[in-house]
Amino acid sequence: MILKALRDLRGFVIPAGFAWAMSAGLALNASGPSSQEPRGQESKVSPRRTVWDGVYTVEQATRGRTQYMQACASCHASDLRGDSTAPSLIEESFSFQWDDTTVGELFERIRMLMPSGRPGSLSSQSYRDIVAFILQSNKFPPGEKELDPDADALRQIVIVMKRPDG
Repeated sequence: MILKALRDLRGFVIPAGFAWAMSAGLALNASGPSSQEPRGQESKVSPRRTVWDGVYTVEQATRGRTQYMQACASCHASDLRGDSTAPSLIEESFSFQWDDTTVGELFERIRMLMPSGRPGSLSSQSYRDIVAFILQSNKFPPGEKELDPDADALRQIVIVMKRPDG
């Protein structure tokens, strides 16, 4: 009796989980080299970096601050702490939502859903600049190169809230 109930539940939970993941905009593809690659060939995927590797520039974050104030601050507040309807984009709230995801996922989520009244209305560069400002606001260090315009490259940068040892 219990086994049958579990099997019936499994038939519901897996499709429901898939539907939730799709509605949340989560990528369900495997990251890293494909298991279909011929043996002995190097993967074309670069090793994953983290936000602690300096993935944006100060100049990019400065532009992002300007864009954020124009397009995002009315909901998420000028200090990025959000309000009763828009989530905070810094500290614990950001960590809870984005730890162990990628900059590419963050970029895509913002690009597809924001600003709430007119999603996708900013340029790709503006969205990358806003992401750089959010990273800077979460105290991740700047680097020498701006966030890459290539979506695959952004998906190789992992958001990890705790600085890796090293």
